[in-house]
Amino acid sequence: MMQSTLSVARAFAGKRVLITGTTGFIAKVVLEKLIREVPDIASLVVVLRGNAAHPTAAARFHAQVLSSSAFDHLRATAPERLAEAVRRMRFVTGEITEPCFGLAPRDFEELARGVDVIVNVAASVNFREELDQALAINALALQDITRLARLGGGTPLIQVSTCYVHGFHRGVIDEEIAPPAIAKLPRHLEGYYKVEALIEELQGKIARVKERVSDPKLLSKALIALGIREAQSRGWNDTYTFTKWLGEQIAAREMSGATLTIVRPAIVESAWRDPQPGWIEGMKVGDAIVLAYARGKTSLFPARLEGIADIVPVDLVANAIVLATAQAMARPGKRRVVQAGTSTRNPVKVGEYIRLCQTEMRENSAAYPKLIRKPLTRAFRTIPRPLFVGYLAAAHGAARVLNTASRWMGARKNLAVFDALETTRELAVVFSFYTAPDYVFDSRRLLAMASEFCEADRSRFDVDALAFDWPQYVTKVHLPGLERFAVKDRTVEAEPECVAADSPSLQPRRL
Repeated sequence: MMQSTLSVARAFAGKRVLITGTTGFIAKVVLEKLIREVPDIASLVVVLRGNAAHPTAAARFHAQVLSSSAFDHLRATAPERLAEAVRRMRFVTGEITEPCFGLAPRDFEELARGVDVIVNVAASVNFREELDQALAINALALQDITRLARLGGGTPLIQVSTCYVHGFHRGVIDEEIAPPAIAKLPRHLEGYYKVEALIEELQGKIARVKERVSDPKLLSKALIALGIREAQSRGWNDTYTFTKWLGEQIAAREMSGATLTIVRPAIVESAWRDPQPGWIEGMKVGDAIVLAYARGKTSLFPARLEGIADIVPVDLVANAIVLATAQAMARPGKRRVVQAGTSTRNPVKVGEYIRLCQTEMRENSAAYPKLIRKPLTRAFRTIPRPLFVGYLAAAHGAARVLNTASRWMGARKNLAVFDALETTRELAVVFSFYTAPDYVFDSRRLLAMASEFCEADRSRFDVDALAFDWPQYVTKVHLPGLERFAVKDRTVEAEPECVAADSPSLQPRRL
């Protein structure tokens, strides 16, 4: 084992850290952690696209990032440190999917010379994104991000990906570049896969869809369907994980011989400790199902109860990103892949996780007035995935017969039955792959990376899944966190954000 000599403080001291995706869940926690624990950073360089309400990166950062409750603890305990960190920030209004981030070439080169490390957390975290949009931000954007690194003379790049780039592979998933589960692609001697021809093929199919369909709504549906079809035919469950895998290949190719660390989180959920216990933004992957059950929308879901649910608190992921960034600056020149998850180190079965959630929600429902609006009268049940499709078809048929009979007798149509079935179907289409896992993610390289740091850093930036206890986390931290931070008041419906690596959503969302 390598001697524990690395120091986060020394690695970051005087450094200029460029970070993308700061409006997102994970990046906010990374920012908060760096500001709180690493005060000697020279500056944080924030690349952020403007929008109609906030046309500059600085305006959008103050309105949508700094205002977040992620920074409440810092505002309360160290307001001067927070203010000083923001004062030293450099804001770059740019769109990473455009050439040179939309900057003039001269400004892009100046940006490249002005940073010491690049942390790319930007992503389209949507399982069912239009293929052209997902391809642009999750894959093709890496061409200009890596170009920025090369123009800077080999600036280290930290690429935040997802464990689920493994696609349909089963068993233990190693911390390596993952091969396609179905598609046959040529492999480079350095281990990554040659995807140029595949990307050209995808772009051709996208262009043909756009030529054929002019109505915006129909075009969106067609591009979503194309993404799912292409992903599943080549070995991935959804467009998100497929395009993130493509992004890994581009990063590995363009950073050949340079410093690249790919950090892959599993399903990212609420914080164990930092920035405060239970802190979360939006409803992530498993939370969409929890919310549907709490609202009486579903009580049945396809799942593999003996499968291991790889759920990881966001602060452990942020800590992994911080350590990976420090290691890349202190010991450059390598390509590394680390996976931040729990399935091999502190596994919890899908059935146990469901039991913990259901027991807490039924026994302590009064503690969750926003999450649970009516008494939970039905138990949450699971069914194997192969049986689910047949069950759903039979249930739809029975509901139609019941409603026809009711109409003959003059009764009103029972739309609630159809609503519940449709909610279950929609959730299952997106998430059933993640609730019936037959894979686990190795994290030995992550732990080995942490072992290179001093004991104080291993404590402050803990990445070990043994740091927390599942019953305590689910019942005392995560569910209360959903109630406090994620679920809106009764007057405003909560919008499921649902995610697995920053953690993907049902609704279009850019970070």
